[in-house]
Amino acid sequence: MSWRKAVALGFIVGLEAQRGPKWRLELEAYIAAHRAPSETVTMEAATRARRPQNFTSDMGVPEGDAGVERPFPPQAMRCAVLVRTWPSGRGVEVASVRQIVFLARHSDALYHVAWVAYERPQEPFGPELRAHLALLVCDLGLR
Repeated sequence: MSWRKAVALGFIVGLEAQRGPKWRLELEAYIAAHRAPSETVTMEAATRARRPQNFTSDMGVPEGDAGVERPFPPQAMRCAVLVRTWPSGRGVEVASVRQIVFLARHSDALYHVAWVAYERPQEPFGPELRAHLALLVCDLGLR
């Protein structure tokens, strides 16, 4: 194979590796699948994880195909804060709780590219979650 063909092939493989669904679409699908009928879910904040290579499979519960092997570490990550609000019987918002969701971009560098939502428990946020956010360098400004 000539060097020109090798460069062209490398360029195409690089473009294909970058292509894939957007993390927001995966987050919207997660919200739609995990929202109660009377619940409103909004995104309070989202940030890019600056150290996605520190993510491990025990940092959250993956959504979707539970038995699917995903390559670790992910190539990219987002950390999002969701706010879940429930109205009272009179239509007044009375309760809200926050939840962290990790969105990881997994790729085998050739064919399979997917964003996967990793569910975290709702508030109160404990020291384990704060340690995970620090490892990933996800600054969400949690109080």
